[in-house]
Amino acid sequence: MQPTWWNEPIRMYQTNLREVDVGLDVDDVLERIAWLGANTWLLNTAGIVAGYPSRLPFQYPSPWLKDRPSGDLIADALSSSHARGIRLVARCDFSKIQEIFATEHPEWCFRHPNGSPQVYNGLYSVCPSGEYCQERLFDIVGEVLERYDVDGFFFNMFGFNVRDYSGAEHGVCQCTSCQERFADQYHERLPERVDLNDERYLHWLEFTRVTLDDLADRVRAFVKERKPEVGLFLRVGSDVVFREVNNAVDRPQPLWTSWSGEVAREVRAPERRRPILVHCVLFLDIPYRFAPEQPGLVAFELLQALANGAHLSAYLMGTGAETGTSNLPIVREVFQFQHDHEDLYRDLRSAATIALVRSQISEEWYGRAARVDHVRDEFRGLYELLVELHLPFDIIPDEELEQLETAGELGRYGVIVLPNVAALSDALAAVLDRFVHHGGGLVATYETGWYDETGAQRRRMALTSLGVERVLYRRDSIAQARSSYFRVSKPDEIEGLEPGRLVAIDEALLQVQPSMSAEPKLALIPPSRYGPPEKCYWDTTTSQPGMLLKAHGQGKSAYLPWGLGSLYHRLNLPEYRQIFKTAIGAVQAQGAQVVTNAPPQVEVVLGEVQASGQQVVHLINYSGQRGRAFFDPIEVRDIRLGLRTTEGRVARAEVLGEDLAIEASDGLSWVTLPRLNLFEVIVIGS
Repeated sequence: MQPTWWNEPIRMYQTNLREVDVGLDVDDVLERIAWLGANTWLLNTAGIVAGYPSRLPFQYPSPWLKDRPSGDLIADALSSSHARGIRLVARCDFSKIQEIFATEHPEWCFRHPNGSPQVYNGLYSVCPSGEYCQERLFDIVGEVLERYDVDGFFFNMFGFNVRDYSGAEHGVCQCTSCQERFADQYHERLPERVDLNDERYLHWLEFTRVTLDDLADRVRAFVKERKPEVGLFLRVGSDVVFREVNNAVDRPQPLWTSWSGEVAREVRAPERRRPILVHCVLFLDIPYRFAPEQPGLVAFELLQALANGAHLSAYLMGTGAETGTSNLPIVREVFQFQHDHEDLYRDLRSAATIALVRSQISEEWYGRAARVDHVRDEFRGLYELLVELHLPFDIIPDEELEQLETAGELGRYGVIVLPNVAALSDALAAVLDRFVHHGGGLVATYETGWYDETGAQRRRMALTSLGVERVLYRRDSIAQARSSYFRVSKPDEIEGLEPGRLVAIDEALLQVQPSMSAEPKLALIPPSRYGPPEKCYWDTTTSQPGMLLKAHGQGKSAYLPWGLGSLYHRLNLPEYRQIFKTAIGAVQAQGAQVVTNAPPQVEVVLGEVQASGQQVVHLINYSGQRGRAFFDPIEVRDIRLGLRTTEGRVARAEVLGEDLAIEASDGLSWVTLPRLNLFEVIVIGS
């Protein structure tokens, strides 16, 4: 059996070196790595600048290697790292080359439509379709493998250089290799610009994925043939999926602070079991690489990765001496906690029974330029609602649903949530209908199922499990929907909302014809006058529903023909939370997995350790966040947790270091956590 050290918990620390840093004090860096509790060092090795005396004519060893007595940073780092039991992963960046190589081999480079190269800070961007990435990359990796016993490889900027570090858009590469490859696959000429409204650009996005997947597969085969014990860290086709999470000074509000949990959930859901490393950036932004990020945001990123079973990673620019160390204490706290509890994280898997579907097809083919936010914001809003309602969940890409059904693994979920998954193929719609028919619950919003996988609008709903026949009218803009309401008509129609309560609708909605067997909830008040005050009343309340419930076979569905998620992401109205809670409760046959009095600012992540059968509950306290500001969290006391999925007899709060009593009541196992500060991990076993 091949060694797979990358399946053990990884705590990686990256020193992202400048070319002037290759004379660094290896022992000084390793002292910091050991203090943090890290077990892996990610170190610049090859590509733009080599940290060793390469013999290849198209490598550029740093001139500052002369400052080292050995003249070889990689050899020195490997010797000292392995002596301390720390692994070393070689960082390579094959996205750019020095001018001298670009002059000798212009065919390796990105080309604008006018034939000019893409140049940034004197470096020339290369194209993944060209010879440098397709062939010379293997020469460089082969040289490193031959000369050094590195433990792994990571390739930075493994993609097509559409934008540069300053955010300038360069469009689609027009090099000869891209033109020929694209024409062979799609029988059309390359697009020139980033334009979701151009079908050729959508084909190009697919072309880039195929090109990079193929290259990653070839790299992996190349490495494994020579040294199977060496791990590969990439976004695709690797032993460990590598995802970076960061902030940006110009990122729009509301700030998305769940990025780390999002990528970890998507990759680590039990059915896929792919290791993922979440790489947390410790500086503010690319233009400010030496200004530290707020420790509170770094804490959330690391804790979300920890809770969802991901490998941990943190990175600074340079050797670390040039950057403020304000983030290192929280990195150390989380790294050391995982170090002290490795048995929990060696095979920690999600125990969630709700699946939130991500639809890249909908983002690209339905969303196009005008509506892509309708998909992304809907997803994020429903993600936030699941967290705030303490409903454990996984994320599943829509393209994986069919294979999960074939493998018999889709049935482990009780509820599937479709956040405006507008573009559905007939095959995928059939998978979802069968899921409901066999007893599952389905919650869908806005235009889910009204388009096919090419973005063509359907005349009839693709999903027969949803209680709707056809669309009567599309209010598909803010101008057409603003000043609309849904009215709660009956007692107990929406949990927590009294009859007569009005719920604001501000973005878009569908007026639909329910099927005969559907149960409608909420009633639409169409756009009404909102000024002057003397005219602020409406003339009619329609029978158009805001929610349709339907039994389908042994299961149930809830359909909301409006963008509840995107509205919640923007406005955070509590009425949206209650409507979503009602929809989930209506279709969830087994009831909630977790019942708690914890406030919405506390996230609950439910996992299990397969080998031991232990249930692991992570709690993360977000009460210290206010917009883009992160403060110490407010202590939350006496949190009651009722768990439906455990039969354990012993519970322990690992951060507090206290045993917790377990009580059985109402079909749940209850524990009380006396206090929660930043995070807690409750382990329940026999």
